Amino acid sequence: MAEIAFRVPFSGFASTTFINCFTSVYMYLEGMGCPDGKVTYCSQWENGQCNSCGNCATKPHAAQERMFFLFDTMCGHSALRCRFDGTVTEMEKRINEADFYDGGSADTIEFLFGFAGYGYRTVTEAAAFRDEIAASVGKDRPVIAKLKDNSVPYAVLSGLNGDDIICPDFRCAQKSPDPAVTFGGIEALYLVGDKTVPKYSLADGLKRIERVMLFSLEEKLWEEYKKKMGTYGPDSLGGDTPDGRKVRMKRLAETMWHTFNSHNFAEVFRSYLPDSGSRSVYDGINDVAVLGRPAFGEFIHTVNWRYGYTHDLAWSLIGLEECIDWNDWKSHYYGDMIGVVIEKLKENDEAVLECVRQMIRVLENQVPVTV
Repeated sequence: MAEIAFRVPFSGFASTTFINCFTSVYMYLEGMGCPDGKVTYCSQWENGQCNSCGNCATKPHAAQERMFFLFDTMCGHSALRCRFDGTVTEMEKRINEADFYDGGSADTIEFLFGFAGYGYRTVTEAAAFRDEIAASVGKDRPVIAKLKDNSVPYAVLSGLNGDDIICPDFRCAQKSPDPAVTFGGIEALYLVGDKTVPKYSLADGLKRIERVMLFSLEEKLWEEYKKKMGTYGPDSLGGDTPDGRKVRMKRLAETMWHTFNSHNFAEVFRSYLPDSGSRSVYDGINDVAVLGRPAFGEFIHTVNWRYGYTHDLAWSLIGLEECIDWNDWKSHYYGDMIGVVIEKLKENDEAVLECVRQMIRVLENQVPVTV
């Protein structure tokens, strides 16, 4: 039996997506695992009764989630917006492989390894899987596997025991592999190579974010929401039946769960607010520490409050969906109020995009325009 002592938690903000697995593997390679040699768990979190006690802030979970937020944001994933009708956008396809959350496109994977400063190889020949896993484990390098016919898209492999594949404890993630990972359930392997000079910088990450956000605004995704949820106009909320209004509002609430990725986004930048104690997690990664310079302060402040506002607005729509009586004749007038909220969500995205552009200008030594 050959096994890596992989004692790094996974983020509870996702299942074992590529970004989640990549983050934990990166932490292991950088020696950022659990100092006590084991993953520690919060019994309150496991029982679904988190009371925000803050104890996790001193645990490896907090560092992993910070890292997860960074990689999720720099690759552009946390800036994605989805269409109201659920049609997958071209930008989603560029960032993701199979669904909105996996972040496993070839473009994203190449960027993440390049940003983190590691080489990698992709292996798709099933006959080579066993030998490749054994060789990587022998070098003390965990393997990321793309899965097929599984409840989750990816998994970390940490060893072999005969014909059995050994995986670390995925308990902290939202979902774990089901069924257990086998050779027949692997579609591809991502093998970590040597540490290198990072291919991509903070500016490159910001440019990816800019591209994603600009796409959503140019495609007028928020306008689609307003048309479907407004009180007046063709195919509007006001012109639908009570059952139809209920379906529309349910879909709007579903999209707000996607919009919560703005939390991941904001957490990266608010780590560099003056009173934050979280920046040390990022300071040693690539050139991210430059966000602590005074020139970025105003932009970081704006991202912080704008996406804090988006977070609260998203919750308001989710809560509204749970309590509206659509059989009440007055319910179709909710469209006016919902339209105001959607417009604010759009305004927040526009303001954050402008901040991203100004940060790029600062990094490229151009004179920024005041936000």
